[in-house]
Amino acid sequence: MARIIINGGKKLSGIWHPSGNKNEVLPLIAASLLFRGGLKLKDSPDISDVRIMLEIAKTLEKGGELPSDLCSKVRGSLLFLGPLLATRGKTKIPRSGGDKIGLRKIDAHLEVFKAFNCKINNDEVTLDRNFYNNPRPITIWLSEPSVTATENALLLTALREGTTIIKNAASEPHVANLGKALTRGGVKISGLDTNLLTIRGIKRLKPVTHTIGEDFMELGSVLVLSAIFGGKIKIKSNSVDDYPKIFEIFEKFGKKVAYENGYLRTVNIKTSQRPVIHEISNGPWPSFPSDLISPMVILATQSRGQFLFHEKMFESRLYFTDQLKNLGAQLVLCDPHRVLVTGSTKLHGAHLVSPDIRAGMALVIAALAAKGKSIIDNAEQLDRGYEKLVEKLRGVGADIREG
Repeated sequence: MARIIINGGKKLSGIWHPSGNKNEVLPLIAASLLFRGGLKLKDSPDISDVRIMLEIAKTLEKGGELPSDLCSKVRGSLLFLGPLLATRGKTKIPRSGGDKIGLRKIDAHLEVFKAFNCKINNDEVTLDRNFYNNPRPITIWLSEPSVTATENALLLTALREGTTIIKNAASEPHVANLGKALTRGGVKISGLDTNLLTIRGIKRLKPVTHTIGEDFMELGSVLVLSAIFGGKIKIKSNSVDDYPKIFEIFEKFGKKVAYENGYLRTVNIKTSQRPVIHEISNGPWPSFPSDLISPMVILATQSRGQFLFHEKMFESRLYFTDQLKNLGAQLVLCDPHRVLVTGSTKLHGAHLVSPDIRAGMALVIAALAAKGKSIIDNAEQLDRGYEKLVEKLRGVGADIREG
């Protein structure tokens, strides 16, 4: 899917079923190295990141090393470090891939390894087995609530019979669901859904069947699409209690998220007529997630008022907004972390390039709202995070095809 061609301005309506959560399945694929009796995953999305992670897992299960060519394509390859240290006692840190949204350090992962007295020499990491097997409690202090570092810590400690405490842990739903899968395998974990985790591992994990939860980044992106097209798109959801901060943001745009009979949709609400600049900023969960900033920028272009977006985590995520000017959007990129959008504006078709998964989805939404034909190059990025996107969009009435 190198290119997408969209004839925008069509009325969209229908039912949308989100696929399984990419950010949940990737650490569970890495966790499969720990489940000697088997780990079965249900409702996994068929996307390129998942396919690459499965290829890496196959290589490792055969006794091979982390394949650099595959690791360079997906940042999730870092998640194999914890299981490899737990099972083999040593590994090499790969040059992982992923979205080019700014500097993505691995300092938090190194904090996890250093807590276990690992020897780190350039890209080689060696576990201190005596330290690891000592039953005394070990505390990991994370300088930031990194999702992948928290997951690596859970995977590393799953086979350790001593007690491990993780402070300032990430608490996203997919982190909690990884913990729940490990718990069903026999690991004792308390504090899931919080920033303080206590883990007591087990020598051998029992076989587990785990169902992947819904992808709330897809859900949030389609809610933006629903809001732009008058709430005519309904989204199936089973986990609405997890998303209050996502739903809350829609009120800044004069929308409310309603949940009826298992489906989400947006409805219009009255807002203050006083001139005010609405600020939308992100932060670690349960704050508004960074991955939904890009689609929300598109909603701002179609909403009355001014909106200041503050991307606090990644310094390159907002660069895609320059392309929105080609569509007719009124905005000012204040600096790498802030963009001011003035809406509502009529958008028209343009030639665009997807720089990453979330910006790519935002450009698709913008092209669907715009009048006329748009072409989006580098669209293979979207296959990394959204399953059967073109097919699903056609299902709600979009005039879209792969070029």
